[in-house]
Amino acid sequence: MELMRDPRDALNNVMESFVFTYRFDAQRRRVVFVVDYPFTSPGSIREFAAFVFEEAEFQRLPGDYAAYQSITDFYQGKGPGGMVVQHIEQKTLGPGRDWVELYFGPNFGGIAITYGRLTGYTRGSTATQTGPMDWQYRDSKTNETFQFEYPFPALAGPLE
Repeated sequence: MELMRDPRDALNNVMESFVFTYRFDAQRRRVVFVVDYPFTSPGSIREFAAFVFEEAEFQRLPGDYAAYQSITDFYQGKGPGGMVVQHIEQKTLGPGRDWVELYFGPNFGGIAITYGRLTGYTRGSTATQTGPMDWQYRDSKTNETFQFEYPFPALAGPLE
């Protein structure tokens, strides 16, 4: 995992990125947002990014598809047909407070986060095909294996 220099600016680069996870922890006032990332580090074939919003307030912006409206503070993408980031809007609200809206399309809707601190991480990867539709992903720096749909388990928490 590599620390991003400017995670707020990096958020502007995630248009059309696959959304793996978002998780709001109300008790910790923390949102973790994980996507694939369009820029790769040396030796990486696919890059992943995690954004950690602290001192956060979270709002789910429901879309028009009723089946998705029950998804509120936790989303975990899996397999083909997942959602992508279709629109990003950011604002500075005042000293130490920023806001971002991430929109995933008319069916799902999106999320809005007001936050005090943002930290970003990237993780480069290599992959080996292990079957007709199966791949094993490894961290490009540490060689540690990880699940494609879950590249930041230490940040995102346990799968539900």
